[in-house]
Amino acid sequence: MPRATLKTKSNDGLVALSEAHPDAVFKVLGAWPDEEGLRLLVETDALGVDPLIETLGVISAVTGFEIRYGGSDRVLFEVTTTTPEPHGAMADSGIVPSFPLHLEDGWFVGDLVASQDQLSVFCDELDSAGIEYRITQVSATPAESPLLTDRQREVVDVALVHGYYDSPRDCTLTTLAEHLDVSKSAVSRVLHRAEGKIINAYRPAETDSRSPAN
Repeated sequence: MPRATLKTKSNDGLVALSEAHPDAVFKVLGAWPDEEGLRLLVETDALGVDPLIETLGVISAVTGFEIRYGGSDRVLFEVTTTTPEPHGAMADSGIVPSFPLHLEDGWFVGDLVASQDQLSVFCDELDSAGIEYRITQVSATPAESPLLTDRQREVVDVALVHGYYDSPRDCTLTTLAEHLDVSKSAVSRVLHRAEGKIINAYRPAETDSRSPAN
């Protein structure tokens, strides 16, 4: 089954913690739902116990936390947050995250094991919710991994039909949004990701020496 590497800002509580300490790296070792939200086991070696407690105590999306280990070399803690939107979408689509996840400067980075259909549905839900994300790598056979998701193909097809890519351009993002019955910003996000995939597919892999996008 294909494995995708996902970067996302998917948990308001931990994103706020990470953005408050942008140079710290947090490792999410596991996550499970409970009656108060989503509980996560997190480790860091870049932040002491006192500043960690101080920061967690003022983040509204954090509903509880407990220090499991606090030493000079690392801090291990449990934190409970309100359930983030991507977690429900991930569970509904049957996608399995591979722990640990890494969190730095507000971005989670981790692998997902999912079929192409599951990944397509998941990405569409993230687009609809306006959640920032990037798929930085997909490991799959060509037959399993079409270049664009179904939603991206639909939007690009509508853009082509109505002359969005003509020169001079025959329609605007506003016009496309009206045809698709979505917001202008939603159309812009989907087209931006689709165009990025098309450009990256066109560029020969051996000439790409860049690291994944930040």
